[in-house]
Amino acid sequence: MRTPFLALILSVTATASPLPSTPTSTCKDIEIPITVSVPRFIINTTVNDNWDAATLTLNLTRRDFSTSADPLPISGNMTSEVESTYVIGATLCGTGGPMLVLTHGIIESKLYWQPTFHQAQPYSFVDAAIAAGYSVLNYDRIGVASSSKVNSLSDAQFQVETAVLNSLITYARQTVNASQIALIGHSYGSYISTASASQTAVEAVVLTGFSGTFTYFDPFLAGAGLRVANLRDPGRWSDLDSGYLTSSDLYAESYVYFAEPYFEHSVAEWAYRVASEPFALGELPSLLATDIDYGNITAPVLVLQGKYDVSACGGNCVGLLNATKALFTGSEVVETVDDLPAGHDLNLHKIAPQAFEMIFNFLKAQGL
Repeated sequence: MRTPFLALILSVTATASPLPSTPTSTCKDIEIPITVSVPRFIINTTVNDNWDAATLTLNLTRRDFSTSADPLPISGNMTSEVESTYVIGATLCGTGGPMLVLTHGIIESKLYWQPTFHQAQPYSFVDAAIAAGYSVLNYDRIGVASSSKVNSLSDAQFQVETAVLNSLITYARQTVNASQIALIGHSYGSYISTASASQTAVEAVVLTGFSGTFTYFDPFLAGAGLRVANLRDPGRWSDLDSGYLTSSDLYAESYVYFAEPYFEHSVAEWAYRVASEPFALGELPSLLATDIDYGNITAPVLVLQGKYDVSACGGNCVGLLNATKALFTGSEVVETVDDLPAGHDLNLHKIAPQAFEMIFNFLKAQGL
């Protein structure tokens, strides 16, 4: 079912009271040791400097990319599983009851879900979720911020990150006694969430910055102006290897993540200077080489999109999510919203509070 934004907004304003001011005293920063055993792809490209980053961008955006003329930079698969242990930096808010597990995207961190700038509360999904009665597990993906620093080629791969999320679901159920779990993903984190939900039982899946297709990914890669992170800002990222990439500057990052006039420039500036974190070279090729079994997801699914999302929809999502809905053949409930006034980073636009209410209304309608 596709629900137009205007109808949803009228429903929200008619039935929901404003979110109360919510202290985050129930939240604590934790470290979670996770051991995973999965096969790895053999990535056969390297990036040592910004010339290499420019070459990689060209190769990934050629019109014959992923063909025999310009194949994925993967030479094969390891035949056996590789066991690795990582420490996942997370924020845990509450225990027991229904829990939301949040997975952020690339060039982002868990701060996407809980911004720290002055008067950020309207943009804080974590605060809104606590106010709505949910427990929250908000984590940094491996290689990002408070989680283990890992090799950009051999560790930071899509199937490894999916296994990490699977383990976090087990942690949520067994260690902090979550009675129900909803996976909330954004961008690359939405793909991780769908892959996990196809392998591990959860009660709901909510996806943003997601259309299920890479048809419109080229403008994101080209527009971001990828740079080697430890060269662009050695003060922040000297501990990362040269396979970690980030955007070239504030305006490139704003192009791929924001849409005028629906955001405050000060929010985009904070995102660039504080919340942004590099992504690893191994992540995108391993995602592209993975077949996600969307049909194996039986949980209810909500896809909530900023209309002007560049990477998911080429800058206009209206009408495109019909094909996205068709991916989830195993779920009896699939709802989509394709016309919110926002770009890719939905949570950091002015519409965020209404978008959060839509998510919570969906979850409560599914019994969470």
